Amino acid sequence: MKITELDKGVEHLSRDSRKLFNRFYSLEISTGSLKIPVEMENWVKKRFGSLERVEKQQIVSIKNKFTGEHSLFNMLRTDRPIEAKSAIGLEELKKKENCLFCNPEWQTPADVFGRVKGEYCITGSNIAKYDSFHSLVIFKEHNPLEIKKECVEDYLRTGERWFEEVSKIEEKKMQKFFLWNCLWRSGASIIHGHIQLTASRTRYGKLEVLEKVTANYKREFNASYIEDLYRVHEGLGLAKENKGERILFYLTPVKEKEIFVISKARKSDEMADTIYKLLRSYFNIGVQSFNLAIFQLEDYHIARLVDRGSLEDRNSDIGAMELYAASVISSDPFKLAQVVFS
Repeated sequence: MKITELDKGVEHLSRDSRKLFNRFYSLEISTGSLKIPVEMENWVKKRFGSLERVEKQQIVSIKNKFTGEHSLFNMLRTDRPIEAKSAIGLEELKKKENCLFCNPEWQTPADVFGRVKGEYCITGSNIAKYDSFHSLVIFKEHNPLEIKKECVEDYLRTGERWFEEVSKIEEKKMQKFFLWNCLWRSGASIIHGHIQLTASRTRYGKLEVLEKVTANYKREFNASYIEDLYRVHEGLGLAKENKGERILFYLTPVKEKEIFVISKARKSDEMADTIYKLLRSYFNIGVQSFNLAIFQLEDYHIARLVDRGSLEDRNSDIGAMELYAASVISSDPFKLAQVVFS
């Protein structure tokens, strides 16, 4: 199935599954029409295959009724295959000259309680903070695309130990948030591999919305929002499992190839195997830059992972539509589901 056939897929669900889908999502399929000038016809045929595909474009609009997440898919964008590409070999990622993070103990600040050291990483305080507690897990490996499972586990475990140190200072449990912005397309200002950590006294706005959604959903339907979200994706073939952790190929992605992971892990480092395998799958299909966030929601750890595009692309992948209206998506979650772990 393709995202442009989602309406047909929903029709073939069982009655209960279709009811659950319609509880979560509003779906609208429309046609965008235009007229190609004669002078452009040959170019359009070469680029898109036919005039008809361009002159009558199918638009799929899907919105999560509870969270307001809203994504727009266009057949011209989503019909392109997700192809496996050769290994990423960007020479710029190997250059270490003048890299501050290659010598973190001398060239990055420490937190007031000192540094937390892992086997493959060390923490450093962020010099320009998002929040009052905002630090970095700085990898020993310079190239952020050179990863191993044991390293990912160590990065996350070190982050958990950092949160424990913060809690000692605050004498209470803080809201923990991991964010991994990998390379410049993702918003990273430094090439050297690193994860950011923030510990907040209050919930960040978007996480608070999700927290309220789950609470309201429980009151209204006497059911778990997260569990039912999984059931919707599972019914459509948009879910996989890895060691008990559930992976959704998200129906309303914020940007390209978004993956949503649901885990009952007590700590984030218990998710390392799944996160590592997803990153390896990303690299196998040519992803070069990504954003990863990990946070807690009720009894779950949630991870969200999104592709940020080619490092050679000079265009931004986010504009006013994404900032203020709805996400415009070029990738098909059904095709993503077929290639991850394959």
